[in-house]
This record gives sequence, C-alpha cells and structure tokens, in this order.
Amino acid sequence: MKKACIVFIVAVLLVLPQSLYAINAVASIKASYGDVKVLRQNRPIAGRKGLVLNDGDIVTTEKSAKVTILFRDGSLIRLYQNTKFTIEQSVENDGTHRGFRNRFKLLLGSLWGKFTKNRQQTVIKTPTATCGIKGTSVALAQKGTTLDVSLSTGLVELENEDEKIYLKPGKMIKGITNRGSFKDKIKNIPYRILIKPDRKKIDLPTTGNKGEVSFTLQVIDVKSKLNVSKAARVLIAVPSDKIEFPEFIRLNSRGYRRVTALIKPFQKADYGNGQIEITAVAEDERNMDIGTGQTVLTFDIPKKNPRVLRIDANSGTIK
Repeated sequence: MKKACIVFIVAVLLVLPQSLYAINAVASIKASYGDVKVLRQNRPIAGRKGLVLNDGDIVTTEKSAKVTILFRDGSLIRLYQNTKFTIEQSVENDGTHRGFRNRFKLLLGSLWGKFTKNRQQTVIKTPTATCGIKGTSVALAQKGTTLDVSLSTGLVELENEDEKIYLKPGKMIKGITNRGSFKDKIKNIPYRILIKPDRKKIDLPTTGNKGEVSFTLQVIDVKSKLNVSKAARVLIAVPSDKIEFPEFIRLNSRGYRRVTALIKPFQKADYGNGQIEITAVAEDERNMDIGTGQTVLTFDIPKKNPRVLRIDANSGTIK
C-alpha cells in the first residue's frame, strides 16, 4: 500500500507542471520553419507547430528560420531569422469587456505583428526603445544598438530615454538610438503591397466540398500607384483556418504574383459578421519599406434551416 502511494505521488508530480502550463497558456505556435527553439525555465524545447506558449517563454530563431505565434486575443506575431523574443506576461483584463495586457521583449532580431484592435494593450521593450501598440500592423528590427520601425496601420508610441512620440500609419523610422531625438528620422513608407481578389464576395462551400478564390499581389509606389519591380517573400495573414493560402509565396522580379486560396466549409463559429480581412506582408527586415496590403472578402451567412413538421393525415400525430 505504501509503495503504491509513493508511485502515485511521483506520477502526480511529473504530470502537474504540464497541467499548470496548460492552464497558463497565453499563445501557441501557428507555423514554424527552420531551427526554432523555446526556452522554458532554462529547458530548450523544439518550436513546433501547435506548441502551447506560456508567460516567461523565450522564443529564438536561427539563420533562415521563422515562426508565427498566435495569441489568445487573436493578435499575430511573426518572428524572422536570428531573433530572440520573450513573452514576459499576457493577462486577461478583469470586467465584462474581454481584453489582454501584453508585455513582450525583442532582445534582438526582427518581427512583424498584427495586433487586434480594442482587444489588447501591448508593450514591446527593446534594448533601444519601448513600443506601445494600439491596434496595429507594425514591423520592428533591433540591430545592435539601433531600432527600425515601420507602421502600416494603427498607432505606436515610441519612447527612448530622451523622447516620446506617436508614430502614425504610413510612416517609418530607421536608426532609433536609446538617447537623443529621433523625430527628424521619420519618413513615409514609399511602397506597399496591393492585394486584389478576383471577386470580393465568395460562396461558402457545402460540407464535403471546397472552393477557391484567386488573388493578384503587386508592389506599388504609394504616391504614383504605379507598379514597382521589387521581389519579396510574402506572408498572407488570415484570421480563419477556413481560408488557406500557399505557405511560401514569392513575388517575381517585377514585384508580381498570382496566388489561389482554398476555401473550406465553414462552421457556425466561423461566420462572424460575414467578412474576413486578409493582410499581405512583405517578409524580412530588408523589406520594411514595403507597407502591408489589405482586402476584405464577404459572404452570405447561411440562414437557419426552417423546422419542418410532418403530420399524419389519418391519425393527426406529428412525425
């Protein structure tokens, strides 16, 4: 009996930490390519797709690696190669309005993030400056002692030891340092990705079937709206797993590409307001001068099937 109790206690101790981690889950890895590691309590874990992430986890990427992290509020962060990123804390607000307060650290490397509007308050600290995120599509690159920031949508509060400013959408800053003014370094983002679907309204496939919708991707000059010959890898971010794009998309030397997305049958939880926002991002810190592009697909929300009553003509009973 005593031996059985000891075995039971040991088993509980082995399982308990995993249970605690599951309860404290703040995010998960949506996609992972190359050598990605998660350092948890000084223990390295392979950064595989589906891995649950917790407060205190440090995510690192090696050369040619990248990883996509999905947070509980729907925010998405893409880490690029040679990056070290810490999830310090992600907590849910008290009260009726559901929202999250996030504290992250970008120790080195680069990232792109799409932060859900009105559902999060996020602060990203770097060795150079602190970034306050407000419903934003933003790219950051910490290179040595300087920070580059490129903001496509939303608002970012940037603060170093001497200055605090609000960066507006369509603007970028290169070479922020931890001391001194950086207002004179603000420039317009010269290019952006144009993403255009062949049709904006899609038909939802029925159970057991699939649909398709094709898109044109093109880099354009923001001022002239003319096409720009600028090759780049592109990430398509979709807040639904029912719309699938190719994992690897690369624009050709003319900055152009056609892609086709697969549409899977929707469930009731996928209907939302009958719209899906799609974002196209030029990946890598070398393409921070290319702003993100967005489009919206719409669809008709299926009506509930009316209840049909069959009444037996002879007996009057309902079948």
